[in-house]
Amino acid sequence: MSFMTQTQEVKESSEEKSPPKDNQDQENDKKKHNFKDGQPLTFVRVRFPGHNKSYPFLIGKRTFSYGQKVVAMSDRGMAVGYINSFPYEVKFKESMLPIKSISKVATDQDIEQQKENYKKEKEAEILCKRLIHKHELDMNLTHVEFTQFGKKCVFYFTAPARVDFRGLVKDLVSEMRLRIELRQISVRDRAAAVGGIGACGRQLCCSSFLDRYGHVNLKMAKNQNLTINFSQLNGVCGQIKCCIKYEDEVYSHKRKSLPDEGSFIICENGDRGYVENLHLLSEQFDMLTEKGVVRRYTVEQYKEKAPKDFKMPRRREFDHVTDERSTVIGLDQHNSDKTRKFEKEIERIKEKAKGYADSVFEELFGAETMEDVKALPDSQ
Repeated sequence: MSFMTQTQEVKESSEEKSPPKDNQDQENDKKKHNFKDGQPLTFVRVRFPGHNKSYPFLIGKRTFSYGQKVVAMSDRGMAVGYINSFPYEVKFKESMLPIKSISKVATDQDIEQQKENYKKEKEAEILCKRLIHKHELDMNLTHVEFTQFGKKCVFYFTAPARVDFRGLVKDLVSEMRLRIELRQISVRDRAAAVGGIGACGRQLCCSSFLDRYGHVNLKMAKNQNLTINFSQLNGVCGQIKCCIKYEDEVYSHKRKSLPDEGSFIICENGDRGYVENLHLLSEQFDMLTEKGVVRRYTVEQYKEKAPKDFKMPRRREFDHVTDERSTVIGLDQHNSDKTRKFEKEIERIKEKAKGYADSVFEELFGAETMEDVKALPDSQ
């Protein structure tokens, strides 16, 4: 029996089924909107305690600050969550429906109610752990959540294999007199739902800003020249760190402009040799030249691959190998190019910011620039 079958049994034994909507009703729900295709909509993401991901909510012209507590409808009912993203725009598509919006900013009363629910969840957690020990089940309870305004209780757990928890469910129903659901989650979902502090000293990526996590492999770690040491590669969940995945794009992009490790190349200054190491973030590489000298070059010094008939002695065949990596060849040119690109980017950002500021002045004061605002009479 699969896990999905187990979960279905629990739902049937502890709550009544509601009749599903037919296809016509679902289509009618989707058509009830005033949005046009391509219309820009402003969203923020809201995360609810105990959930392993955040959800998008439409804010329109309302203003919310990062970390602000709000009341919104999650997939498990109305709850207090917090903003965990800055506003962003998305062009409307039919596939985005249904679109949810934030109900209101959380009041002191809402926060107090959330604290009361948290106390109830802890009491239910203690009860469940006691019953798990009683039934001698090989499962680890992670957290408990009350949904449907306290009418239903969901217990999340991890387990190495299938668990027969039918007896546990019967005891929980008789003790709590509520609808009960037990849901098995992965160790990554557990870390995302419970939260924690990573090896970097910051909040876990999966529990803060990532809406998709996992799907990390050793190939990505090798692509970043990381040592294959699982005590350093694994996060608090015991799996390979999620940050390796979203950082992999930068390393892959930089590798495209650098020569391959172990290849024979020709540099701009005429040096020919064997590429020993890559320094991806600094965009540099070390090469053993045909004259027995190890030098470090910037990415601009890579000219082309050496011809197939190029023959070079192995490192052990040299009488003496000189290390000249203290001086990076082409570093001055590399820094000047980066400075030039940085200045162009700053100018572009300034022009964009100036246009935004002018539009704000025009909206607020009927003036196009700051100079026009200063020229306005004091009465305005």
